[in-house]
Amino acid sequence: MTSGADLKEIVRQIFEARAEGDLDQLMSFIGDNCVFRIAGSPELTPLTDPVVGPAALRATMRHFIDTWEMKALEIVDICVEGNVALVHRKGQMRYGTTHFNTEVMDKMTFDNGKLVECVEFIDTLQAASLLNIATISAAQR
Repeated sequence: MTSGADLKEIVRQIFEARAEGDLDQLMSFIGDNCVFRIAGSPELTPLTDPVVGPAALRATMRHFIDTWEMKALEIVDICVEGNVALVHRKGQMRYGTTHFNTEVMDKMTFDNGKLVECVEFIDTLQAASLLNIATISAAQR
């Protein structure tokens, strides 16, 4: 089993690769049967559909790198218990030309240092609004 300190370093490297847009480096941390999903309602498909396997994950991560800039999103804290890391991130993101402040929580499960599951908790209403699959009225803001 990978130590807690090692998992924290792997997590930092994963998010550094993501922020820098280094797809090959990012994929080097991901296990072959990894599952990635954004927690949320099935009504927010495709945003909340699970992504499984290396080809689908590579395509999804490429899309995220190309459309969701995370350079100003910083790690606030990493908590490791066994093979699970809980990661709190906060800061500014950009989707297209829209910059916005947000917080993200990730539950990352590892096996022998490779990511095998990532569940990401984001402001799904905000993301769905940016993707035009939901709208936020003035009264909701």
